[in-house]
Amino acid sequence: MTVMRNAVELPIVKPVYGTYHFQGDGGAILHNNPSIRTWYLNQVMLLRCDRAFLHGRTTPELDIELSGWCDIPYVERQRYEMKFLKGYMNPVIREFLSQGYYVVFEQVDDYYIPGKSWYQKRHFEHDGLICGYDQEEKTYTMFAYDDTWNYRVFKTTQKGFNDGWRSIFKQGRYGSITGIRAGGENVVLDPPNILTQLKIYLDSSLAKYPVTETGFVFGIAVQDYIALYVGFLMDGTVPYERMDRRIFRLLWEHKTVMLQRIAAVEKQFKMDSTISGEYAELVKDANTMRMLYASHHMRRRDSVLPVIQKTLIRLRNKEEEVLSRFTEKLGGVLNS
Repeated sequence: MTVMRNAVELPIVKPVYGTYHFQGDGGAILHNNPSIRTWYLNQVMLLRCDRAFLHGRTTPELDIELSGWCDIPYVERQRYEMKFLKGYMNPVIREFLSQGYYVVFEQVDDYYIPGKSWYQKRHFEHDGLICGYDQEEKTYTMFAYDDTWNYRVFKTTQKGFNDGWRSIFKQGRYGSITGIRAGGENVVLDPPNILTQLKIYLDSSLAKYPVTETGFVFGIAVQDYIALYVGFLMDGTVPYERMDRRIFRLLWEHKTVMLQRIAAVEKQFKMDSTISGEYAELVKDANTMRMLYASHHMRRRDSVLPVIQKTLIRLRNKEEEVLSRFTEKLGGVLNS
């Protein structure tokens, strides 16, 4: 923590998952205890989506179970409802930061916050992370998506933040602020639990989660549904203007962390790196899809969608084969 004059800056690290603010907030605060990143390797790998896009919604609501800041068992939390803070909002935020707590805020209107994603473009109740303040400049330092949709640290005005929560108050709705900081526990790799969670991830198929039903889909079959979603973009069922820009970033992050998980297990048991080497190729495919999808979002190019869909189907099938071999190998080591 850096303290200077009447100002505080808390360090931000690259989050494990960072497609959504609620994911990035938890991973970004781990400077004082990077071992907590191991908890993600042990526990956080189950893809989830909602089948509602098959019936009119324009997003599959892709997510990873337990990937939010509030899911991490090793993070201290102190929450206050904004409704009861009012004039004390800023002193409480400063006190949190001065004591080493980062501040998650919820339900503040982006429209009023300079530098934030929807600044002066759209009234949108959004969240973010405050990691510093400067009372001479009357600024907050935030970690959030900026107005160019880059997830980064930037300074904004305290006035804009205050105008944002007051705007929501006037509509009879109220958000919250939560002070969060990493606890002191040392988290170690847990291969038996990794094996359990991988088996849950792989126990998934279109037969188990058919398109004729509704509700959430979990596990590897989520990627079958993302392929269907891409098909909906191809045929116009989901309009280009309503495409969910986030999904292939999250898939790429999922594969990146899965590779880290495999490599960590291989290292602990002194295994050869054959499987991590094969899985690294899937991470490259996921990154290619991410870049193609992002370029399509920036400037419409329908020709890339069939390429993305075919690559995703191939990746899904290869992943099942590679992870099945890995779970068999890991199970053999644990039982030996």
